[in-house]
Amino acid sequence: MDVLYTLLILLYLGVAGLLVYLVLAQEPRQGAGDLMGGSTDLFSARGVTGGLYRLTVILGVVFAALALVLGLWPR
Repeated sequence: MDVLYTLLILLYLGVAGLLVYLVLAQEPRQGAGDLMGGSTDLFSARGVTGGLYRLTVILGVVFAALALVLGLWPR
């Protein structure tokens, strides 16, 4: 069980590093409407930016799931 726990920790760190990279690689949106909730196209990103956005969301869900699993893992 210790080997599986270590592999999950390594996967968790890899996902965290990739998530940081993807967030920093995204192009910032222009305009203050996004900050104040004025943008209605939250999930309608297009092109490469849209792919990065979707991958960031997927990795965020994987990161949260791994955090939950590692937190509930009996030691």
